[in-house]
Amino acid sequence: MPAFLIHTIPGFEEWKTNARHCLTQKIPPSQIQWQSHYEDANLNLFASEPIDDHKKPFSNPPAARDLKVPRSFMELAQIVICHNSPERFALLYRVVWRLLHENRLLLDYQTDSDMRQLVAMAKAVRRDAYKIKALLRFREVLHNDKNHFVAWYEPEHYTLELALPFFQERFKNMSWSILTQYRSAHWDREKLILTETADKAVYPNEDAVEAYWVQYYASIFNPARLKTKAMLSQMPKKYWKHMPETAQIESLIHNASQQVMVMISKQNQI
Repeated sequence: MPAFLIHTIPGFEEWKTNARHCLTQKIPPSQIQWQSHYEDANLNLFASEPIDDHKKPFSNPPAARDLKVPRSFMELAQIVICHNSPERFALLYRVVWRLLHENRLLLDYQTDSDMRQLVAMAKAVRRDAYKIKALLRFREVLHNDKNHFVAWYEPEHYTLELALPFFQERFKNMSWSILTQYRSAHWDREKLILTETADKAVYPNEDAVEAYWVQYYASIFNPARLKTKAMLSQMPKKYWKHMPETAQIESLIHNASQQVMVMISKQNQI
């Protein structure tokens, strides 16, 4: 049983090269084992062949002239590959195998079990990438005697790269670094550099502007319009650690009813 150990994150190019090799050799999905070096260090001891542990994939990938698949699949695959599920490699190979050998229109069958899973994973990745743009908070530090902005964020999936174009455009005149648990991005107003390491210790504990932002958030909080369930559906507690203003949410919710009573009593005064 061929087995491939994906070393890169999220691993699209590495998966594509290995998948092309297997498709050329007409190896069905059930005969291939996919694993991620980053996600699972415990290799399958029952594999009939050892895990391919080469840092580089096949040096001479086979010709792809007979392996044409819809461009929409390749675009979707580049999104799905950012999901944190170790099953993403096998799922993508199974779908591309079925596109070539079973049904060229498979992508249109939204009720198909593989397609449902693929679409659900893509949706989760896109939502996670959106959350980075919405919830990430920078803190200001001095770096080489210059102002530099640092953010620490822990995405649920491998979505940092998907969100970077937004930050390059929105904050193109700032020098900033975004640190995640698997990779870091650094922008110096001219070029973007990705590094494979991230040290959370360089992220400051507080920022001079944060106190004003927290005060502003408390001032615009309207207890009379509080809808806790709706708020939590849009911003679950797992995201609260990324935002300084969320430190006071629980106290604001707890005191909401009392604040409403005060507001009503003031309205009833002559």
